[in-house]
Amino acid sequence: TGGPAVQVGAYASRASAEAAWGRLTQQYSVLSGQRYRIVEGKADIGTVFRLQAIPGDAAAAQSLCTRLKASGLACQVK
Repeated sequence: TGGPAVQVGAYASRASAEAAWGRLTQQYSVLSGQRYRIVEGKADIGTVFRLQAIPGDAAAAQSLCTRLKASGLACQVK
């Protein structure tokens, strides 16, 4: 799924990213019901699996990230 997304973490394995989504949706109600994707990428530490919420459009992504930051979760709009 393309389009703007909100990155909420990067993990060493796809399984770790999947498990993290389950924890994050319980901890941060604003993520509940959001679609998500896991994007494999390269970083200086090797392969990472970026966990990203997909809120729909750029404005929704910015709003979601702002709400997550206010709740204490670091994020980036991608």
